[in-house]
Amino acid sequence: MKRKEPYSEERAMQYALRSLGRKMQTRRELLEKLLKRTSPEVAERVLGRLEEWGYLDDRQYAEAFVRSRRERWGPLRLRAELARRGVKDEIIRAALEDATDEGQGALALLEKHAWRHKGERARMVRFLQGRGYSLGAALDAADEYARLRASEENG
Repeated sequence: MKRKEPYSEERAMQYALRSLGRKMQTRRELLEKLLKRTSPEVAERVLGRLEEWGYLDDRQYAEAFVRSRRERWGPLRLRAELARRGVKDEIIRAALEDATDEGQGALALLEKHAWRHKGERARMVRFLQGRGYSLGAALDAADEYARLRASEENG
């Protein structure tokens, strides 16, 4: 079987630009793809130029990621997913600071997915924890949801 030659710097740059054109990626994600096709030195030079030109920015990636998923996921899940993608902790913290209030997000999820928990506190808490909310936030949201439902029925 013929062994493929590693990509030249020019070809690696073309590959990286095509990859970024399809989907926004973190530095680590793109580095892993480049390392399959070229040497570490060439990959680092390509990534450096892309960062210099503003095409590769983990901060922008993290902010867009949080913005697009904050209505479905809690802060713990968002943090874990960004860390798994190789985003640094300080960038994750900054992106999550701008996210909406954790309690309001949890309450909105409970209202949107009422059919899943049927008003049962334990099911509400499990549901929210599975979506990445802390136990405290999940309990508070479940209590608030129950209080709102009771006031609707009474009033």
